[in-house]
This record gives sequence, structure tokens and C-alpha cells, in this order.
Amino acid sequence: MKDVFFDPWVGSCYNSGINGKKIMIMGHVHVCSDCIECGNIKDRDEECASFTKKVVKDYIKWRETGEVPSPGYEGWLRTYFNFAKAFFGYEPNFEQEKCELWDKVLFYNYVQRAVADWNQKPNSEAYEKSQAPFMEVINEYEPDVIIVWGKDAFNGTPGGGKFEESITFEDIMAKRYIYTLNSGKQCSMIKIHHPSMCFSSSKWHEIIKSIIEEP
Repeated sequence: MKDVFFDPWVGSCYNSGINGKKIMIMGHVHVCSDCIECGNIKDRDEECASFTKKVVKDYIKWRETGEVPSPGYEGWLRTYFNFAKAFFGYEPNFEQEKCELWDKVLFYNYVQRAVADWNQKPNSEAYEKSQAPFMEVINEYEPDVIIVWGKDAFNGTPGGGKFEESITFEDIMAKRYIYTLNSGKQCSMIKIHHPSMCFSSSKWHEIIKSIIEEP
């Protein structure tokens, strides 16, 4: 993939899917030092390329051992755990979470340039430059479903598809956008609330369950 700066995490059983569906989880943006080379594929080294994979590995290690990878990381670790609870509908144990979630999904962060701190939002150019890598990823891995964390990542994705009826449960709504991939396969992208804040795991579980279980 010629435009992707942060390679996705691809679970060892991704191709087997969940309920027969390949599931891609898409976060928003990485936080790292504001290097001038960040996002420039020609200057990418292995440490940068594997950043997303390392984040998922660090999270899995935290769930297994309780070891926080670095001071101040508790917030994003809790974000991933909030999503896991929404996925299962309860607090899974480590083995179940690893085997039934992270080993079976692809995880990708949409914005392909990191920001310097949690309060910084990527600029419009960063979102625009992330569109081509995003299309490369979904055409390469052909997910059936993309579950997007938050409106910023969802709204930043390219057009070319079509909106379909949103999925609702009680007072929450998940917008849905359909892409037709290069192969002709259709891929359904769903926006959920970002699990970092004001996130009801129990309610979003119902949305996620309906996505995975629908024909």
C-alpha cells in the first residue's frame, strides 16, 4: 500500500471474520511527537509504520498484565476497553477479548499524521490526505463492516458511496454509509460515538450486535 503511513493491525483470524463478516475498527488519530516527517511516506521508518500495531499490542498487554505502557496512557487504554465492553455487552476476560475480538478484527486509525497532544485536532489537509490511504486499506482487506469511532473520522472519509438508513436504539443513532469496493463488493461503514467519553457501552452494544448479526 503506497499511501499508508501507519499500517493497520490485522488480527490473525481476520479473514475468518466474526459471524462470517470481516470487521474493521477505525479510530481517529494517533498522539505522538510532532515530527515534520510524520505522514510523509518517503520518510517512514519501521517504528512509524508499526505505530498502530504497537498501540494494539500495548493495549492487549495491559489487559493481560495490568502494565501501563507509559505514564499518562490510562485514558486511551480505557477507551479501547470501553469499546470491548460495547462489543461484548459486558466486561470480557482477557482471553475472551483477545481471541474473540482483537484476533478477529482489523484496526486502523484514519488520520495518517499524528497530533502532538490529545487536545489538538488534525487540520483539514490531514483529513484530505488520509482519504487515499483509507481507500487503499479497504480495497486491500475488503471488510464487510467498518465501525468508526466518532464523527471526525467518519466525516473525514471520502465520498463516492451512498448513505443508507441509520441504525437506531433508544436515543442513539448510528449513521451508515456504503462503499462499493474495486472488486464490486459492498462495504458498510457505521459511525458510533467515540468510546473515549460519554459512551454507553450497553446501548452501543445493541447497535454493534445488530450490525454483526444482520444478514
